[in-house]
Amino acid sequence: MNISAYILEYLKQFGTVVVPKFGVFSLEKSKAVINSENGSILPPSSKITFHSDYQVVSDDLVNFISTQKNISKNSAESELQVQTDFWKKKLQAEQTLEIQNLGTIFVEDGILTFKGNRLESDHPDFYGLEEIRFSDIKNDESSIPTVNREKDYKFNKSILWIFLFIIPVLGILYFGYTQRELLFGKKSFDDVSVQTSTKRIEKPISIKVDSAQLKIADSIKHAQLKKDSLIQDSIKKTAVKSLKVPATQKSKPQWKK
Repeated sequence: MNISAYILEYLKQFGTVVVPKFGVFSLEKSKAVINSENGSILPPSSKITFHSDYQVVSDDLVNFISTQKNISKNSAESELQVQTDFWKKKLQAEQTLEIQNLGTIFVEDGILTFKGNRLESDHPDFYGLEEIRFSDIKNDESSIPTVNREKDYKFNKSILWIFLFIIPVLGILYFGYTQRELLFGKKSFDDVSVQTSTKRIEKPISIKVDSAQLKIADSIKHAQLKKDSLIQDSIKKTAVKSLKVPATQKSKPQWKK
């Protein structure tokens, strides 16, 4: 295992690693990005960053390499120094340095720029997210039958026409319900109730009359009329008698002198 592999392993475990007299590598979260090289979308992941510092000093990486390779601390420090000196010389000569497993360093107009590698999406925060290639998406779209697309288009078009028809109808109904006076005018008889405008129809009561009772009533009435007639006749006769003057009461003739 080379030095850059140990630096990456230390970086994964602790998030930051100090490379003595070279610089500091760190991990930071990276958003999903579009890879223009192969036409794909890279999911969120971790990205390696680098800050150049030829004066920084630390024994943590040396102790880690010593433990991993099971060598002395001095041997580990010597190997690390040889590697960093080589990186410095190559960067100074070519203005570009590619560090395996970590990234690439560029020097442009005296300004150092580092393009760090993205780590595999094995972090729990990004579990299950995979790289998406545009070519795969195009292939999936092309595999969809044209007939299904036409059916979906017709179905969506029918829904659109129904939607456009229902909205005006509902608007007209709502306007007619809320603005009845404006459309049909005011009512002529607002105060007349339904109860007073209706007439109660009663069924005629049928009365049954007994024929025997009718005969008795007629006989009684006839007898009463006969009685009244006799009374009136007797009254008339009596009145006539009272009006006659007796013969003895006739006036004597008066004599003239």
